[in-house]
Amino acid sequence: MTLRLFTARMGIRDPDYLDITRTGNERRGEPGGHRGIGMAFAPSGSILWPAKRGELTDAQYRVLYTAEMRDSYRRNRAAWDTLLGWERVALLCFCHERERCHRGILAGILARLGAYDGGEIVAERTGGG
Repeated sequence: MTLRLFTARMGIRDPDYLDITRTGNERRGEPGGHRGIGMAFAPSGSILWPAKRGELTDAQYRVLYTAEMRDSYRRNRAAWDTLLGWERVALLCFCHERERCHRGILAGILARLGAYDGGEIVAERTGGG
């Protein structure tokens, strides 16, 4: 079975979502974070906060987050195996653009590990026209 993964901004209604944010996982207080594994994929505060303040370029953030995920893969292998064993997941965080966000970086890493990357889920707009 191949994991089918998607990405989206927090707030999307998807039954298979996984919160991969540091803040969301810390607030949950659940061992391992959301669904027992979310914290394994959240960026550390040591790269997240400098990136939010504009102290890191997108390229620097990508390199640092990828290095953190390599370390996470070694230290949290059970979380990675659990995720890769799922049928479907929607990786959620607060960033506006997947291309400038760890959810997109993680999607690329998971795709290299054999997952199918279905891209970004965009919320439908409602309203009068």
